[in-house]
Amino acid sequence: MLKTVSSVANALGALNYKGTWNASTNTPTLASGVGTQGDYYVVSVAGATDLDGITNWGVGDWAAFNGSVWQRVEGGADGNFVNLDVIGTTTTAGLLVTDEVAGNLSATVINSSSSGLAKSVLLLSTNGGPWYVEARRNGGDLVINDGSSDIMALDRATGNLDLVSGNLVIGTSGKGIDFSATGTGAGATSELLDDYEEGAWTPVVEGSTTAGTGTYGNQIGLYTKVGRVVHFQCWLQVNSHTGTGVTLIKGLPFTSNSSNAKGTANLNYFANLTISASNTAGLQVANGQTYLILKEFPVGGGVAGDVAIDPNMQINFSGSYTV
Repeated sequence: MLKTVSSVANALGALNYKGTWNASTNTPTLASGVGTQGDYYVVSVAGATDLDGITNWGVGDWAAFNGSVWQRVEGGADGNFVNLDVIGTTTTAGLLVTDEVAGNLSATVINSSSSGLAKSVLLLSTNGGPWYVEARRNGGDLVINDGSSDIMALDRATGNLDLVSGNLVIGTSGKGIDFSATGTGAGATSELLDDYEEGAWTPVVEGSTTAGTGTYGNQIGLYTKVGRVVHFQCWLQVNSHTGTGVTLIKGLPFTSNSSNAKGTANLNYFANLTISASNTAGLQVANGQTYLILKEFPVGGGVAGDVAIDPNMQINFSGSYTV
């Protein structure tokens, strides 16, 4: 327990200085509950020797025996406390509190708040380096800094969170950004944006009767996935192919929804396709699959038909589907 000099003197009466004490090596040797009332030592080397439950000995502290137990009197230029409560208005520039977490992770706190400073700082010191949490007086922003540059800032005026360096990483599948505070349309089932992805896919032409193999001049596919919706683009130039039957284009990056809500694609350009007069070509994404079916549609409306594979076809298309 921490005692002041006056409280110890009042309790013990006359004090008898016995010299210095190394609290790290316990030199000279002191033992809990053993001593002469009024004897005291001044700590010369800080340490954690246990005297009657006290282990936070700092340089300049007194170890004083009250007739029953050893007591600690705070001394020296630096405070060395187990618990410290600061009540009321005060300036505590340079206040340092250190604790060991999980054996090797040091959590150090420095409160350098002062009415004369531009900011108040909380320093968290780890083996990986320091982190500074700063409450800046100019604007009142809360900022996380690595000691050389800002990493993240919370704007007090707007409430906006600014990621100055790095990205916002969603660490758990199925979690994301929740838009439930916005208006909800009729039939809405979710307002959680839980996925975004960009990439490439390799389109491959096959026949529905005989898959066959082909050679390509261009075989390019790109996609962007936002939530459940996949947007895709494709440019195919087939030089030769051995497949027969309906034209299938395989290799979509995600399996489509198995419901009847088919995804579609518009042809931006095509050549060497056998299309009936007054019909136009398009593509449908097969339900629960990763391929498209090449179709032809009557211009005036009517039943769509399938388009047979052509060994020299060229198509450029874009579309979307849900997963």
